[in-house]
Amino acid sequence: MNWLKRMNSVLDYIEDNLDGDINDNKIAALSATPKGVFQRVFATITDMTLSEYLRKRRLTQAASDIQNTDEKIIDIAVKFGYTSANAFNAAFKAFYGVTPSYARTSKAPLQPFQRLSFTLTLSVEGGNAMQYRKIENAEEFLQQMVNKEHPKQYLRNVSENNGVKCTLDGARAAVILPKGTVEWDLSGAYFETGEDKRPIVELKTLFDKSIYCFEVIASKDQVEGLLGSFADYKMKPDALMPEIIFIDIKRMAFITKSEAMELKEMEKERMMAFYPKYLKDMLDFIVCSECDCIEVYYNEKTITSNAGKLGPLVMKSGNLYTATLPVCIDSYFNCEHWEDVKVQPFIKPSS
Repeated sequence: MNWLKRMNSVLDYIEDNLDGDINDNKIAALSATPKGVFQRVFATITDMTLSEYLRKRRLTQAASDIQNTDEKIIDIAVKFGYTSANAFNAAFKAFYGVTPSYARTSKAPLQPFQRLSFTLTLSVEGGNAMQYRKIENAEEFLQQMVNKEHPKQYLRNVSENNGVKCTLDGARAAVILPKGTVEWDLSGAYFETGEDKRPIVELKTLFDKSIYCFEVIASKDQVEGLLGSFADYKMKPDALMPEIIFIDIKRMAFITKSEAMELKEMEKERMMAFYPKYLKDMLDFIVCSECDCIEVYYNEKTITSNAGKLGPLVMKSGNLYTATLPVCIDSYFNCEHWEDVKVQPFIKPSS
């Protein structure tokens, strides 16, 4: 898999540069993910930070040099990033239980910290070890996005008309078009409401490419990287968590609340906030596409609040279309309780 190759290429790069600088931009390029995403995915998979892994590998290599070369210990310390003998001695003793000098004179065997390598393990017994997302899985995620408790009856199920399948609830929408359908032709994506005043709810106005001002092309690897970061939020099934996720749309990367506030103060039109569950549902669905690229659309109304109404973030890949409404940034930064943060619904609960 390309993703595994890229992950291992980062480990190769680190191994070749244990005695030099590790460049975050180089890691981002090798992993084909936004800056910082690889580190979060790495920590999720290995249960250690990338800096911790790097420190252990450098100390292992330093121990080898101490015991197998005549190089001065202070020179070895500097080579592996330590600015003083005291700092190196403390780190070495904490890791090996002996000082560098003792390790050299005694030649006592030291337990190395072996380099890591990512491999794919398939497990049939005991369930799936990994979720494989294919176009066949798109309908499963479509069913998961159905709001079975929505006040409006017609929004409690997936609608299907002439091969077009779609769902819509308070904050999410998703559509699967049949193969061969003209791009952005969502005329078949609609709901029969059973209501006299509004017998049909169509989704073509929601997925109208002409109303979106900005476009970003993301790779499936980037989106997979974002999905891998959701472990940090300890998601619970079918529950809205109090945490709000901030994302830099142009870089397709998660950012911290403080970074989001800085972007907001600079009026950068690229930062959005979401409930974790809503965003994860969207990403899970869109990566089922057979295409390698995912088109991301948004506009000014998505970024700025207009009487509490925000435009959606829209993603399109192949014959899959999905939209999710963001959280109002102003209400999040200004409210006292997270429960007060609202998402303007696509369809109001009551007539």
